[in-house]
Amino acid sequence: MIRWLLNRKKKKKMQFRGGVIIVGSLLWEMTPEREKWRTLYLQMEQKTPVPVPIRYGRKSTSRMDTYTMIFSNHPSTKPGQAFIIELKDEIRSFRVLEKHAFAMAKAEGIWKDEITPIVNKRWGTVSLLINPQIDMKDKANADLIRNRWRKLYQTYSSFNPSIYNINSGDAPIIDQDGFLQLPWMEQMNNFDFLLTTPTVPDPHEALQPSAIANKMNDKNHWTYFNENIANGITTFQDDEIQALRP
Repeated sequence: MIRWLLNRKKKKKMQFRGGVIIVGSLLWEMTPEREKWRTLYLQMEQKTPVPVPIRYGRKSTSRMDTYTMIFSNHPSTKPGQAFIIELKDEIRSFRVLEKHAFAMAKAEGIWKDEITPIVNKRWGTVSLLINPQIDMKDKANADLIRNRWRKLYQTYSSFNPSIYNINSGDAPIIDQDGFLQLPWMEQMNNFDFLLTTPTVPDPHEALQPSAIANKMNDKNHWTYFNENIANGITTFQDDEIQALRP
């Protein structure tokens, strides 16, 4: 009993800092669900630009079949600019992190009508990126978060991370346990955990600027692209896309 009490006292209190990586309309779209999410969960006054491998690559029926943003480890994908925004809550338990994952899923449209909260649909998912130095800070609690996140993803028996690649031979964007497979950048160092929402490419090909621009020209719908540019979200192909405006 005495040893148990001593070990209990030695257990370190969980105190992690979390954020989200935002690409695309989660940053700027003024729908009630997304405005609510940004207001309740994020410190919007503190935006940190960060280079990440993103490109236009998912046909969106809600945006007149123009292309929205994907994360990509395809060899031709170069860094673009996204933003990290800090969570309002300190991560003092896995439940806090899970709450924010569910809230992001709600804002993204992944969790809609289901009674039980979810973070995964066939077209997109909420993933977790972990600071590679976290074990030096608090390995025991970091392992707790890792293990609970794995258990969360074990509930999605049909989850297939390979569909998030453009080509089958690409380095994975996300693994089977829902962990994002991107390099940890210097701009991320103030954070222990980062949530984000990779989506499945459609089509599974590395789109050229002409294909992206032609679709927006055909549909006369440049809204998504324009708002990304206006809000500082950029890709390596933007200049070439812009040059193809009518």
